[in-house]
Amino acid sequence: MTPAVIARRLALAGLAALPAACKPDLDETVSLITGARVLAVQAVPAEGAPSSSASYTALVVDPDGPVTSPAVTWDFCDARNPLANLGPVSPECLEQGDPNLVPLGSGPQASGVIPAIACRQFGPEVPQVVGNATPGRPVDPDSTGGYYQPVSLFIPGASGPVTALYQSRVSCGLAEGSSDQVNEYLAQYHFNVNPTVASLVMVNLGGAALAMDPGGGGNTVPVGQSIDLEVAWPACPLTDTCGDGICGPDESIASCAADCTTPQGCSGAERYLNFDLPSQSLVDAREGIHVSWFATGGSFSLDRTGVDGSDTTTTSDNTWTAPAQAGPVHLWVVLRDDRGGTAWGAYTLQAQ
Repeated sequence: MTPAVIARRLALAGLAALPAACKPDLDETVSLITGARVLAVQAVPAEGAPSSSASYTALVVDPDGPVTSPAVTWDFCDARNPLANLGPVSPECLEQGDPNLVPLGSGPQASGVIPAIACRQFGPEVPQVVGNATPGRPVDPDSTGGYYQPVSLFIPGASGPVTALYQSRVSCGLAEGSSDQVNEYLAQYHFNVNPTVASLVMVNLGGAALAMDPGGGGNTVPVGQSIDLEVAWPACPLTDTCGDGICGPDESIASCAADCTTPQGCSGAERYLNFDLPSQSLVDAREGIHVSWFATGGSFSLDRTGVDGSDTTTTSDNTWTAPAQAGPVHLWVVLRDDRGGTAWGAYTLQAQ
């Protein structure tokens, strides 16, 4: 990581990274990889209850491409965010060795049990009182009804540690509504599923699909060429049909045992049950899919693209201009849905 790397938190829809350098570089392009960075973290499952198991995988890259065995130190952070702090989490979550950090593991992946107090510290339950501190208030859900357990990542670097934060979605139930609505929500809200990158196509080069790493050789592109890229993800049902293999928001184990005995989700823009505050009613909502684009060379027209939940499109477009010099370029597309699910595709291109 170079000293010019920007020293600010990079909020990427659930992931924040704080490089070690302290001088901002206002000319840095977010999509261009100029130093060691954590581009994304994926949780499996994408949503879980307190005291349930989860595994986490980090996408760590540098200007030479993917870092295959990053020395990541993982921690759950139990520090509540002070009301005066404008950031997404307590600053203590970004201090390696802080007593509020609970070790989770080390290496590119880590597995552990979501803290039992997650819904008290970061959800709708009354939080724990520490010492003589003033009791805090429950955390408000986001627009999708979600709550999030902070996960801290620390990676040693030549210019200092790279610190990143992931917000792991925790299922804490419904904080509003009548007892009937709470029971309906418990029966018909289904945990989020991570999206999937179905394909990445070069639209103006014959519609050729790029081969994904590993083993993604053969992705040749002309030097200096502007290439229209289209990333796609699976289509999800817009209505629920019992027997289609997907347990949707209008189905429960009582109404469709075939789909919901072991609930299966959809790896695209899922529909889900949400509580609408203005109408004080349960409604069917649909996720948006947001795309972040990264490469070690060339340039993108946009750093981020995507569609919102009202758009049934299952693709998103961007234009990437290949570098003027021949050589390999590493490219990544990161998908994030509105409920914190994450996926990515990694590609190696040969400009010639």
